[in-house]
Amino acid sequence: MKAIAVYYSATGNTQKIARAIQRGIRDVIGQCDIASINKIEPGELAGYDLVAFGGPLWYWREPSNLRLFAYNMPRMDGKLCALFCCHGSTPCGFYYSLAPVLLKKGLKIIGWKDWYSSMYQVLHLPYPYLTHGHPDRVDLQEAEAFGREMARNAEKIAAGETGLIPEIPKGPDADWLWRPYIFDGDDHVPGTERSAGAPVREPVKPRPTRKINREKCAYPACTICIDNCPMNAFDISKSPPEVKQNCKECSLCELMCPNDAIELNGAGTVYLPEIKTINMERCKYPGCTICIDNCNNKSIDFSRNPPVFKDNCERDDLCWLICPEGAIEITNLEETHGTLKMIRSRQGVAGYPHGLLQQTIDAEKAGKFRRLTPVDDVGWDNLIMYIKHHPRFDIKDLKDED
Repeated sequence: MKAIAVYYSATGNTQKIARAIQRGIRDVIGQCDIASINKIEPGELAGYDLVAFGGPLWYWREPSNLRLFAYNMPRMDGKLCALFCCHGSTPCGFYYSLAPVLLKKGLKIIGWKDWYSSMYQVLHLPYPYLTHGHPDRVDLQEAEAFGREMARNAEKIAAGETGLIPEIPKGPDADWLWRPYIFDGDDHVPGTERSAGAPVREPVKPRPTRKINREKCAYPACTICIDNCPMNAFDISKSPPEVKQNCKECSLCELMCPNDAIELNGAGTVYLPEIKTINMERCKYPGCTICIDNCNNKSIDFSRNPPVFKDNCERDDLCWLICPEGAIEITNLEETHGTLKMIRSRQGVAGYPHGLLQQTIDAEKAGKFRRLTPVDDVGWDNLIMYIKHHPRFDIKDLKDED
């Protein structure tokens, strides 16, 4: 049996988990490759029997580059897949979003596991965050055990024990990672009901509108946006298709579009996305390429003068944080993150739309979360967006080997 651990990691958390899973698989099978999706082509996975596939949770789904990688994978009929992810205090929606793409490729999902992890790049969150310190040695030991379990089960399934393949969780009783993020009010997902304690997001008004640039759009030869829209929000009776009113702002369409054909319009663009510029008086390009090297969607175009951020920018803002010169500037920082920042007190944070503090308290009581950073040590008055020194985080340190 040939195995590989494939992952995307922005700040190194998922990378550590992937390496631990690789070690666990290797203990059983004897050999297991590992690769970041930035260093392997989707077609290369056809040669593997077991694929451990994972990434961080962003915006209640997988990052768009991980989604695009999965979408571009070849048929994998009969091959086995183990899913994993890292997240902050709100584990919600990752498997619900990603698993259908992999199942359509013919993969059999034989298991899944998730880990809490430190948060470095959500600008309106405190630093250190509620989950700071994860993944730690205990988490990595769990990841190794998960890898061993998946490898043993894969061998048994390959030998005919199909009863080891679990059912995909569905419905209101499924774990939140297997359920869609529930939006309240006019953001509510049709056909779902929000249970007590479920995460809630107050809608940001006004919303941007999405319009397809006819000159750039390659429809019907390209249908990536339609194929990956979780709300079926494209009216394909039009050419090119139009975005309907049931769009729920997941942004996968414009992030995955290979032609930058989906444009954001209207007053809502003040809030979404961030407007980034590069101060070329500070920038050391081409001597420094750290922002380019760590951009998940290769969204920074230095072929233009001045450089531009393309429409597929994921808005994770890692480039802004890790630039050693402070050359990347967000001109609407207060509009995009100041409107979302939490009240800097424990009482205020508990009432924050996601109930972040209460969620970790509940998870701790249920034995699902080990608190490594005491509540009193959380940086309530140290929002990431207000860190002044450059770089705000050293990405090389974050991605160092264990």
